[in-house]
Amino acid sequence: MRNNLSIKRGLKEDIIKLRNEGYSFRAIANELKCSKGSINYHLSEGAAEKVKSRLGRIEWRKLWRFCYENGKNKVKKIYGETLLRKKGRAFLYGRKDKNTYRKKRMGLKNKTTKIFQCLDRVWPGMKKEKEVFQAVNQWTKQPDYDDNGQPVMTPYVRCKLTDKIINAKGSNIQVDHVDGDRTNNSIDNFSFVQDWANAMKSDAPNYDVLEERLETMLKTLRKYK
Repeated sequence: MRNNLSIKRGLKEDIIKLRNEGYSFRAIANELKCSKGSINYHLSEGAAEKVKSRLGRIEWRKLWRFCYENGKNKVKKIYGETLLRKKGRAFLYGRKDKNTYRKKRMGLKNKTTKIFQCLDRVWPGMKKEKEVFQAVNQWTKQPDYDDNGQPVMTPYVRCKLTDKIINAKGSNIQVDHVDGDRTNNSIDNFSFVQDWANAMKSDAPNYDVLEERLETMLKTLRKYK
C-alpha cells in the first residue's frame, strides 16, 4: 500500500507514462531526477515483494542469521598493538559518533580529564608513553606482582574483570567505563579489561548487576550442563 507522500508525488504514474512513450531507464532517471532502482521498483513485476522480503530480513536479522548465515566463515581478527594514549581516546571523548571533538567534550562530565592522569592511576608516576612503571592492582591500588613474584610493569596490568595479566596495548584489550556511563570520564571510572569480558559487561549498568547476571548464568549452566 502506497503512503500519502508517494501518491502526492505521483512518481509511479510518471515513470509508467514515460516508459510507455518509449523512454529508456536512463532517460526516465534524468527526466524525473530519480534512481534507476526506483524505476525498476515501479516497473518490474515482483520487485515490491522482493524489497519487502529484504526489509523483513533486516527487521528480523537475528533470526535470519541463525537460519541462513551461521555457516559463513568469520574473518579472524589480527592481533596488533596501539599506543596507550590512543586507546584512551574513546574514554576521554565519550560516545563514538560523528560530532566534532568540541561537541563531544561539551557532553562529558569531566571536561578537563587528561589521558596521562588515567594512565598514572594504573602505573603511578607515568607522564610519558615510553616511561616504565610498576602497575597497581585495579581493585586494591596496591603494587601488583605476577605468580612468580615479579612486578607487573608497563604496558602490562591485571585485567579488572578477569584478573589475568594483560598487555594493555593489545588489540584484544579495551578501555572501559566502570559504571557503564560513557559520559563519565572521571579518573576513577577508568579501567583496562579484556574485550570478551567487556562485551559481557556492556549492558550492565554496574558491577553489582553484572555479578547477579553471571551468578544466574552459572547456576543455570551447573544445573543443566
